[in-house]
Amino acid sequence: MFKSLPKTAIGLGLTLALTGCASSIPLLDKFTAKPEQPVEVALPENVKGVGMKDVQNEAWWSLLGDASLVAVVEQALKNNTDVRLANERLNEAGAVLGIAKSQQWPSIFGQFTSGRNRPSQAGNVPVFGGQNVYESNQIGVGASWELDLWGRIGALEDAARASFMQQGYNVRGARLSVAATAASLHTQVRVLRLQVQVLEQTLESRDAAYKLAKQRYDVGLSNELQLRQTEAELLAVRAQLPDTREQLSRAENALAVIVGGNTPALPPLGVDNLNLTSIFILPENTPSELLLRRPDLAAAEQQLLAGEADLEAARKAFFPTIGLSAFGGRESADLSDLFTGPAKIWSFQSQITQPIFQAGRLTNERDAAIARRNQAVLQYEASVRTAFQEIYDAIVAQREARERLQARQEQVQTLTQVVRLAQLRVDNGVANQLELLDAQRNLLNAQLSWASAWQSQQGATLAMIRALGGGFNAEQVAFKE
Repeated sequence: MFKSLPKTAIGLGLTLALTGCASSIPLLDKFTAKPEQPVEVALPENVKGVGMKDVQNEAWWSLLGDASLVAVVEQALKNNTDVRLANERLNEAGAVLGIAKSQQWPSIFGQFTSGRNRPSQAGNVPVFGGQNVYESNQIGVGASWELDLWGRIGALEDAARASFMQQGYNVRGARLSVAATAASLHTQVRVLRLQVQVLEQTLESRDAAYKLAKQRYDVGLSNELQLRQTEAELLAVRAQLPDTREQLSRAENALAVIVGGNTPALPPLGVDNLNLTSIFILPENTPSELLLRRPDLAAAEQQLLAGEADLEAARKAFFPTIGLSAFGGRESADLSDLFTGPAKIWSFQSQITQPIFQAGRLTNERDAAIARRNQAVLQYEASVRTAFQEIYDAIVAQREARERLQARQEQVQTLTQVVRLAQLRVDNGVANQLELLDAQRNLLNAQLSWASAWQSQQGATLAMIRALGGGFNAEQVAFKE
């Protein structure tokens, strides 16, 4: 079969291909993350260390032991548009991979044609017997096949496979992002509802205090300064409440969007149950485990592999293309004679196509592939560095968030006693109303800060889980083709 291919044509094609493979764009060295020692973290007191192995389950949100959080995240993963869009992109990438695989095999087709033809009687071809209309009927089976001697089609298949894997990891990344965002909004909504509740209760007490101060002022038992300061405290809370309500409305709307519908019922928070979380997420075997767990790093690596395969295919485009085609069937002028013995036809062809002049198209396509591959190298390097930064930031955030929350809790407890003592002093006539108002204002600010600190603690835990790549089902890490 291949003896019929002209050796001079193949030799000329190889010469032209080799001379066109050089590029003025240098290839960047492939980035390799250097192994480091596992991160050592000193655990705070009365806390359980939870490592990567304890977050193997994809439903990592269940670690926090909050039934409402589980309901919110699961609804978000079911209905969120980003997750569904990522799944459809994975389906598309799988179909593209199937197309690339099919290029390795011959293309077989059936064909039936029927037509009438009238040649020119004034042309160079004589018309016999005065006949000027000819009929032709043809039926048969044909095949065509491009021989992948240089590996160009195989490189395109490798690129499609890497793109499919990349989209698979992107699905995991989308699920992780949506779950973390839903969990964060779940906490934010509950904290803002608590802050609105505290402000509303404070507003009621301030309003009662102002009415009492007004009565005392009207009968001459207090001066105008005390009245106006009491009024100022009332107006301060009244002005703060709309801002918090607006933040709550925005957070509730964002949560409804991410869950794709009505938000599940969220149990209310109380100032007395803003406790420290009992777990502390720890990184283990960094960075080897991190590179395998984080979907964005795995996707960036697959993007790099796809870029290298595309570059290989672009280089092989300079080589000759060798194709084979064959056709066999029957042909006759009359349809009734189509299946008679003399109507048999067959043909076989081999063809070599060597690009000679493309006005720089192949060279530019190769240089573009080099540039895309270099971009993938830099993106992978940047992703790895960002991942380690997020790990170290999350470690610090967890530790400092715990200390902050504990300090705020102690502050609220102390200021609660201050308010109680100030009320006793006012009741006994030892102090005036301004001292009590000052203590109440400090307590209000401390309670609001306590709620914000609890939200920060929950967010730090979520940030650590997200930085580690979330959870996953170890049996489903490798995506099936």
